[in-house]
Amino acid sequence: MAIVVVASLLAPATEVTRAGLTDSTVVARLQRAQAPLSAALITAMRASRAAPADPVLARAAARIMIEQGRDLGDSRIVGAASGILRPFLATGDAETLDLSATARQYQHDFNGALDLLDRAIAIDPRGINARLSRATIYTVLGRLDDALVECGTLSGLRPDVGFLCQSTALILTDQAPVVATRLAQILPQPGMLPDSLRPWAIGLQGEIAALQGDDPAALSYFNGVIAADQTVIRERLLAADVLLRLSRPQGVIDILADAPPVDGVLLRQVLALRALNDTAATAPLETELARRVTLNLDLGLTSHAREDGLYFLLIAADPAAALERAQVNWALQHEIEDARLLIDAATAAGQPEAAAPVADWIAAQHIVVPTLHLPAGVAPELGPEPGPVSP
Repeated sequence: MAIVVVASLLAPATEVTRAGLTDSTVVARLQRAQAPLSAALITAMRASRAAPADPVLARAAARIMIEQGRDLGDSRIVGAASGILRPFLATGDAETLDLSATARQYQHDFNGALDLLDRAIAIDPRGINARLSRATIYTVLGRLDDALVECGTLSGLRPDVGFLCQSTALILTDQAPVVATRLAQILPQPGMLPDSLRPWAIGLQGEIAALQGDDPAALSYFNGVIAADQTVIRERLLAADVLLRLSRPQGVIDILADAPPVDGVLLRQVLALRALNDTAATAPLETELARRVTLNLDLGLTSHAREDGLYFLLIAADPAAALERAQVNWALQHEIEDARLLIDAATAAGQPEAAAPVADWIAAQHIVVPTLHLPAGVAPELGPEPGPVSP
């Protein structure tokens, strides 16, 4: 799902000057981050120490932390945004609550994010960012019916965002071809979508093509998004997956060459290097992945359970461990990648019945994805189909 769009709408048109940070704990956490901090963020840290009780400065600092943390794939920077906003949540305005929810969403605290968004929307029912964030989280959780309701409200506030929001929720249904047709009609027309929303729309075209089994077309769309924005992570990972399916491992190395070394990037680099028989380059990446997975397990962390499961399934060749992490991950989120992981791990572990929760989700949410295949004997009972996508 194209969930990264929230970042493009995060900053209002008249953005507050980027400055501010609050306490020494947050500063220390940021200084321990492996990625270099931008000059703007350093300026924000210094400026906010002079006015630690200023909510405007706190919001400005949080916004730049979220943006840089996403660009670098560094959840610690995003976590620091949660820290500086925390003192203002009790009496916070809608923007403060929305920003804090965005940070929590990135850290996979979906329930905490939804609570904050409910409060933000109660204060400002017309808040587009908050409603889009809530719809996005519903989609990540696999609650497509709830997402469509939220997208319907968005359509009345801003039709272009509402349409893309609704389209995102429908690409896993039999309405995906309708969505693809509408996108193909809209994108060539000047002025139909603002430039800030075009990457979202093109990314959706790529996801639909991949879900429908047209990998060459999907790769073309993803490359279009990457060409427009070199900082995108999701489309790079999706493009890498397509390249792996097309047996083009060097393409994976090229497309991820300057990507931040988050777990998902390292996983795909290892798979590509293995395909290229580059043992020398593979070994340190495998060691680092093993270290991260072990740390997650030792600390009881679950936010990277998907990547943990993929590591055990595709790299460590431990299907039992893969299934355990896939089940942990499925309890947290229900995107198509999570469904595939649970199915593949259950099959590899010789426990196809463990994929039954995916079948239940397919039935409840009317999922229709031609490239998603349940194990033999595990099948959903499909109910009424969802309505068509709005123009």
